[in-house]
Amino acid sequence: MESDKLIDSVKFLLKSVRKLSDRFVEANDGIARSFESVGGDVDDLSERIKKLEAELLNLRDQELIAVNGNQRPPELPVRADQRDLMIPALNLPFDALLDVYRNTPALLQPFARACSVSGRTLSGSIPEVELEVFAQGATWMIETQDGDWVLLPRPGMLQRQTQVESLGRLFELDVEDPLPAELELLRPGMATVIEHGRRWYLKEKGLIGVHSDPLQRSMEQRIRLLEQKLSD
Repeated sequence: MESDKLIDSVKFLLKSVRKLSDRFVEANDGIARSFESVGGDVDDLSERIKKLEAELLNLRDQELIAVNGNQRPPELPVRADQRDLMIPALNLPFDALLDVYRNTPALLQPFARACSVSGRTLSGSIPEVELEVFAQGATWMIETQDGDWVLLPRPGMLQRQTQVESLGRLFELDVEDPLPAELELLRPGMATVIEHGRRWYLKEKGLIGVHSDPLQRSMEQRIRLLEQKLSD
């Protein structure tokens, strides 16, 4: 009968649909497992890349520390995710960082990378003011807890006019007295990272005051007085 044939056809179609559905589910599960496997591989590779980058950065920083001499362990708080780095990020708010610099700058040394203006900037091949790691650089670059990079003048006295001119590329200078002089940080510079821990572009100039060292001035005055007495 026609009705029986129709029923058989419908049953056959339903059976075929169920098979297709089962195959689709199996294929979908297989694809999902494949994506999970690929995702796991990607996560594993990303983690390995991060570890390799950290190891490479440590090797480079170790060379920088070796050139500058022994570096004591940090006494200030370190950002938790960078405890294993040779030069970690500083876990202090911005105002606290400035207070430490103005009072006990040596405490910041374990967090600082010495840097200087790059040859590409000095030669005029790029318009940006680029800084790069340089062991004898006159400035310090420090990464903060928020991932910002702060530029500070290396603590110490200014003895030569060339030092003032070099800092003038990175800081506005409020020069009150002749050299030799001491630095007073009024506002740090800010930088944008190009290569983590190695190269940066200057984003905002800092501001420093330059004031004659009262002890040095006193010594010079005493020498002039002695010379005057001898000439008399």
